[in-house]
Amino acid sequence: MLPNYYKTKQVMIRKFTVNHVWLVLSTLLLIAACGKAGESGVEEQNQTEETSASEPEEPTQIASPRKQAEGQIGNVSVVVDYGSPAVKGREVWGGLEPYGKVWRAGANETTSIEFGGDVMIGDTKVAKGKYGFYLIPNESSDWVAIINTDWNREEHGAWGAYNYTQDHDVVRVEIAPELGEAVQERLECVVESDGFSLSWEKVKIKVPVTEVVE
Repeated sequence: MLPNYYKTKQVMIRKFTVNHVWLVLSTLLLIAACGKAGESGVEEQNQTEETSASEPEEPTQIASPRKQAEGQIGNVSVVVDYGSPAVKGREVWGGLEPYGKVWRAGANETTSIEFGGDVMIGDTKVAKGKYGFYLIPNESSDWVAIINTDWNREEHGAWGAYNYTQDHDVVRVEIAPELGEAVQERLECVVESDGFSLSWEKVKIKVPVTEVVE
């Protein structure tokens, strides 16, 4: 019986050893698989983060974007800075912009105009510098173009035409509006060789400006 006993024990030891090896191998394979899955998850997360970071943001739609019109009148540089609203099917003159009231000649902040040298507007000499530009639209008479010292909110308290002060006018000039058939959807200012113009809806106003030559 002794030999049989040892033989049985040896068989049991072999079985235990094989089972133990398989258990260890299975555990190692499971750990390796979990590690790869974790790395894959991190890679996917990193790829998602990189993709999100690289995607451009949607541009914010501005109802009345700020624009600049630049040009030369003789040797004088002229820059008009204004907000450009759209008609959007609305009644502009006499509706959105009432007749007989001072208008900011644009949207939001006060419209400004900067002259790089001295100029003449009407019979008035306007010194080199930056000014506020306003308009008074009229239903059955000439419109009034206004150059005013106030154009900046921080320095002058100017915002649109809400704090407009007539005593700060540099020059007022009456201008006949040009009426057209086509609709200019967005307000547009243009610096021309003999002045600057503003067009919106079916109306165009041109302010004559000449260089002061000494």
